[in-house]
Amino acid sequence: MHRPWSGLRRVSGRKAACFRRSAAALRGAAATLAAMWLLGVGGASPPPGPSPDLSREQLVRNFDTVVFHNEFDPQTDNRLRKWVDPIRLFLDIRTGDRKLIEFAVDQHASRLAAITGYDIAVTGERAAANVIVAFDRDSALGQVGRDYFPPNFDIKRMMQTNLCIGQYRSNDRYEIVRGVVVIPIDRVMSRGRLEACVVEEITQILGLPNDSDEVFPSIFNDRSIDVELSAQDVLLVKLLFDPRLRPGMPRADALANVRAILGEMGYGEDRQRPAGH
Repeated sequence: MHRPWSGLRRVSGRKAACFRRSAAALRGAAATLAAMWLLGVGGASPPPGPSPDLSREQLVRNFDTVVFHNEFDPQTDNRLRKWVDPIRLFLDIRTGDRKLIEFAVDQHASRLAAITGYDIAVTGERAAANVIVAFDRDSALGQVGRDYFPPNFDIKRMMQTNLCIGQYRSNDRYEIVRGVVVIPIDRVMSRGRLEACVVEEITQILGLPNDSDEVFPSIFNDRSIDVELSAQDVLLVKLLFDPRLRPGMPRADALANVRAILGEMGYGEDRQRPAGH
């Protein structure tokens, strides 16, 4: 199923190089993650607050870095892109443990809905979806690429340096209208990174496409081994979905609004968030 991808933005994929660990460590990580899911405690504890070293201006810079920049495109995006319509995710599971995959995506979609106050949910009907999350073996991703991406998109080349990938496209009003996430299930399960890929890629197609080593702690950092949103990540997502930030808003105006919102929350020029936030 091919659709034209005008206004396409490639989100930064979870880098494969970040997960070169010993086999024993990978098995341990996978076992720990599976145990957390089975016990229903994955994501149950609130993350710690942003680093005490993060001031309001640093948070504004991090928002700018994650939202308006893209490691695959050297040009800064000078207009804000975000969703307007409800987000419906369809899971195209071609192989793998269906129950485990569905649980991971359902959990994260529910958390994003709670963070943003936005209508985000999984649907069982492909025709009702505006986001496809595809799972298949690494060796079979060529067909996934043909099904969901433009003919000139080289998914095999992309997967050489990324563990999982995502893209979204926007219309001429800068509204994000469709997204695709691709996860090679055999590769991510062998590394114990299913939850990490689900969390990062689905979060990024909300309109936070960039990864940067300067944003820490964060899933938007290739050096991170976190599998859940940090408190800073939650804040960045909340800021993007604040109704004062509108699709098509010039970058300078959006950042001014972000600065004002953080000020309302009690963040000062040179100090971290106030107690209780």
